[in-house]
Amino acid sequence: MMTTKTIAPQGVYNGFARRRNAIALGTLFLTAVYWAACYALKESGSYLRPAEEFCVNSENELCSRPDLFAFQIGSGVAIFYCGVMGISTWHRSVHRDLPSTPEGRLFGYLAESELLAAANFTFQVWDFFVSLMIPEHATAVFLLHHVAAALVSWFSLSYQVLHYYGVFFLGCSEVSSIFLLFIDLGRYFPPTTGSPFDLLISICQPAFLITFGWYRIVLWWKVSILLWKDVIYVLKTGKAEELRPGKSFCLYIYLFLNVVLGLLQIFWFGIILRAAYEVVRG
Repeated sequence: MMTTKTIAPQGVYNGFARRRNAIALGTLFLTAVYWAACYALKESGSYLRPAEEFCVNSENELCSRPDLFAFQIGSGVAIFYCGVMGISTWHRSVHRDLPSTPEGRLFGYLAESELLAAANFTFQVWDFFVSLMIPEHATAVFLLHHVAAALVSWFSLSYQVLHYYGVFFLGCSEVSSIFLLFIDLGRYFPPTTGSPFDLLISICQPAFLITFGWYRIVLWWKVSILLWKDVIYVLKTGKAEELRPGKSFCLYIYLFLNVVLGLLQIFWFGIILRAAYEVVRG
């Protein structure tokens, strides 16, 4: 049954206003972590030497890339929060606390989902601007991905929509990225063979493959099918305009981005599988 506890009335549900201080503080925190790490590692070439492909210094200089390491630290804080919050909420409270109806899944309120949307919005905006300063991250695909993720987070916050789906797409989908953080760190700064960090990476590689395939491929499309069914239902019955007057456009944008990002997951998974095949083949 829909109640005022789960379906907030028009004009009362602006989560962005409620979370704007947390978003500002989160952005400042991630920025401070990034620049502090850059400063602490600015002369790290003698003990934290990057792979040759990431060396931007001249041949006569000691190569160091504190920006790459600092980015992994800042990203790690946000990704770990979103991933852990997402998976714990998805497997614990989202199915219990939201009505199991199209209206409940699309317009119901869940505090954990609002926190996730705020955290993801903060991370995506921060990531976008920091990536512009790092050549390896300033690619069109990654930047557009950040814009799309920030947009759906903003919709979820501002209009209290898709709190059920936000737990999965903004939280659970980040679980595989926790393992990717260490894999990328090992790619930027190759570990000594047999070292503890080398062992950690060897564990993270299959964990990344499994969690990416499960959350970003198998469950992604399973959840997406339910999303499409719910959206089509509330649009056809007029429930979307009844519960969120003038905000139905969010649903159309969300569906479009869902397909684009879903196809992007398949593209990336193909790359991951090819890389895994090369590793196994030796």
